Amino acid sequence: MAINIESGVTVEQGIKVGAHAVATSLVLSLDAATYSGSGPWIDSVGSMNFTLYNSPTYSNSIGGGSFLFTPSSSQYAESSSGVGSLGHWSVEVWHYYTDNNSPGSPCIVTEQWPNPANELNFSLGSLNDNSPNLQSGFFNNGWNITPNNYALSAGNWYQIVGTYDGMTIKLYVNGSMVTSTFATAPTLSGNLGIKLMKRWDSNATQYWGGRLAIVKIWDGDINFEGVRASWLANKARFGL
Repeated sequence: MAINIESGVTVEQGIKVGAHAVATSLVLSLDAATYSGSGPWIDSVGSMNFTLYNSPTYSNSIGGGSFLFTPSSSQYAESSSGVGSLGHWSVEVWHYYTDNNSPGSPCIVTEQWPNPANELNFSLGSLNDNSPNLQSGFFNNGWNITPNNYALSAGNWYQIVGTYDGMTIKLYVNGSMVTSTFATAPTLSGNLGIKLMKRWDSNATQYWGGRLAIVKIWDGDINFEGVRASWLANKARFGL
């Protein structure tokens, strides 16, 4: 059966006509729009509790619901449990950038370190002391990360997605891929929890500043199509 693409229909870069999407499973979903107003921030997939340390400010109106994390106040969120080892993964956040990150390696999303596996299954932030550059990747006896040549502009909402398909780490911003790198090392979870808006180390004092509205993690690579679908579904909420 043929598909006819008529005049006026635009097929954007990365969309495969006739291809079947690879199955993925959503393993964590946090949306500040549904926050109760007190207590931990609770994931809607597995009911993981994220403790909000040092009282980040919650707004039920800004960004349709969001938390403001301020590095000078050492604010971050953390869950003591994780999502298991993901061989392929996707990590998405909707984030308002304020350009007040700590120096070094603050992260938006990362696993807890140190851990028995000596691994970080996924990380999204300024990795390998590259603040304020934005990167995606993982640690397995060394960093496997996208290049440190992308930075956000202060005062803007962003959709940020990092993906890994077993061969390539990709970084997407606002529905488009901005950088990638080849990597084939196996990825394992440290299984000691997940941090938001802070470096992976348990005793680190490096924080990522700004607002956080949505955090999602998938077991699998959602590909360009999944990234783009989320961008189109959510951008109006953030005035984009």
